[in-house]
Amino acid sequence: MQISDHLKGILITTLGVIILSPDATLMRLLNAETLTVLFWRGLTLFVGISILMLIMYRQDTLKQFIKIGKPGILIAFVFAFSTFCFTTAILNTSISNTLVIISTSPMFAALLSWIFLKEKVKLITWIAMIIILASIAAIMSDSASEGNLFGDLSALASSIFMAISFTIMRRQKNINMVPAMAMSGVAVMLISTPLLIGTGTTFLIASSAVPYLIAAGIFTSVAFALITLGPRYMPAPEVGLIMPLETVLGSYLGWIFLQEEPSRLTIVGGIVVIATLIIHAWLSLKTDE
Repeated sequence: MQISDHLKGILITTLGVIILSPDATLMRLLNAETLTVLFWRGLTLFVGISILMLIMYRQDTLKQFIKIGKPGILIAFVFAFSTFCFTTAILNTSISNTLVIISTSPMFAALLSWIFLKEKVKLITWIAMIIILASIAAIMSDSASEGNLFGDLSALASSIFMAISFTIMRRQKNINMVPAMAMSGVAVMLISTPLLIGTGTTFLIASSAVPYLIAAGIFTSVAFALITLGPRYMPAPEVGLIMPLETVLGSYLGWIFLQEEPSRLTIVGGIVVIATLIIHAWLSLKTDE
């Protein structure tokens, strides 16, 4: 049966989000230093996506990497900074806080598109931004009292860097940027290696953590490849309807496997953020019809 491009986009993006959901829990299960986790995360992301590219494009794989050009390299480094901040957040605050804050990246992307791409920002987007920022401020104030503010700020920085990479991708939407995700793994290694050596932190992880590392590498590689491909077949607001699914699933997995119960304020703030994102995406689709 022939499926439409629109349905293909929905299936690809939803599958990518579901596969990405265990990522935060697997990172925590590595039980290693932040820089060590970053190095291995970068390596597994590069290897995993490169293998996917070889399967998909075979002898044309190198051409796909070359096509990303300077914008792709820029995306790779920006996304690497996002990964750096995301990993720092996961290891310094709760999984639920991290994922709720990260979910705000579509709003930051809209703001950046208004500033740099001169795209008009609708009134509903400004209202959504105000509601989301107020919710995030409440969650972070709660974390400040518990000593987790650094982790929350790292998650906010990750969300902003992710939004920057999305904005660049939007400007280069006719180019396949999946190879840029692989190159972001190289960038993460380039950033983390001198820091590891300089601080005397070990590159090694416990043998018991290797299965979690392999699983995380497979999940993130497949997920980021799918999430990067999805928006080529469907409108950006519709992608925004699907992305909050990872916040919900990822938080539940952390709760189940790590007994990490979110605070009441995080739950309430998270519900407000996710509801706002979904309503905003739905209204954006309606007004675009």
